[in-house]
Amino acid sequence: MTTGSTPTAWPPPGGWLWRPLVGATLSQVVLGIVRPTASYAAIDLGADGVMVGVIAAAFAILPMLLAVPVGRVSGRLGRLGIIPGASAIVLVAACALGALAHDLATLAVAGALLGAGNLGVLLGAQSWISRSAPSSRYNDGFGWMTAGMALGQAVGPLVAGLVIGPVEVTSDGIAAAFWSAAAVSAGLGLVFLSRATRAYAPGAAAEVGTLEILRRPGVARYLVVSAAVLTTVDILTAYLPVLGSAVGIPPVLIGAMLALRGVTSTLSRLLLGPLSRRWSESGLIVASTLGAAICVALIALAPTTIVLFAALGVGGFFLGMGQPLTMTAVAIALPARARSSGLALRLLGNRVAQTATPLLAAMVTAAAGVAAIFILQVAGLLVSAAWESFAARRGPDDYDRA
Repeated sequence: MTTGSTPTAWPPPGGWLWRPLVGATLSQVVLGIVRPTASYAAIDLGADGVMVGVIAAAFAILPMLLAVPVGRVSGRLGRLGIIPGASAIVLVAACALGALAHDLATLAVAGALLGAGNLGVLLGAQSWISRSAPSSRYNDGFGWMTAGMALGQAVGPLVAGLVIGPVEVTSDGIAAAFWSAAAVSAGLGLVFLSRATRAYAPGAAAEVGTLEILRRPGVARYLVVSAAVLTTVDILTAYLPVLGSAVGIPPVLIGAMLALRGVTSTLSRLLLGPLSRRWSESGLIVASTLGAAICVALIALAPTTIVLFAALGVGGFFLGMGQPLTMTAVAIALPARARSSGLALRLLGNRVAQTATPLLAAMVTAAAGVAAIFILQVAGLLVSAAWESFAARRGPDDYDRA
């Protein structure tokens, strides 16, 4: 199989790493500013807890509908900056609409546009790497990009808190936070101003449909691994405070534990390139899911302060590798013309899992207690590790590196 991407020089023109790295990072800064700001805005407009949840859910609706079509269009376009640049404009519009919103319906529309714009930027950034870098550098690119995203996720809420009001929430502060996010979005758009173009190699495989992508060796497996890892992070963030409260661990320590997980996850992403040159992607996927499963099991079975700190520190390192590894695995499992669509399917699977998991978690917790939801995540991680290990023993998937 030909990999199909034909950069004419190394490094290829157009910034194969810095543009998607900076762009994806800024997109998460925008997200980190707008999502808490939207909740404050909803409360300011008289929303109750249910309505705040509805507005938050609006963020996920358009991405689930648009992920595959946007991925397909991204794969067809020669100019790499079109999708992320246009998506930055959508983000500016979403932030402006939020700043000007005088009713909850307008705020919900702003949330939906925010989700669509964020999706386009992330798909554009991933597509930029998958079409510009040789596949041997994918882990470097995706690792650094996701590390930058983690930094953006930390910075955004801090900016929101400072701008909205360090002491009390004000309407002017809410509007200022939205406009701050709009300014960051505009800067994000400038990052993707580029004439960089990528053509497919003569004789590259033709574009394939969604079902054929899912039938490619390994793709469905990597989608499951990605969802299992991402929902584990979500569950830790949402339910570790509940577990801590049940066993008497103060909030300040729970916050420090979650921060430690974030730091070690970022570290593993920065080191992913060197790690992948020492071990195979398959080996790293098995190690990351199995290691994370052991750490999450310890959290559920022995929730003491020392154990939780150790488990989150080590587990965070393993969990951090999951997203960039599955980006690489999906991209190299597919022919060049299908890579953007495959990465879009991965994002869609993540969004569906993130939507369904909190509902399942609520039911499991009500029936069996908070520790049970951690055990359920352990099961998902173990299934992922076993599936990948079995596939590796069967032989390598049918793809070639650039």
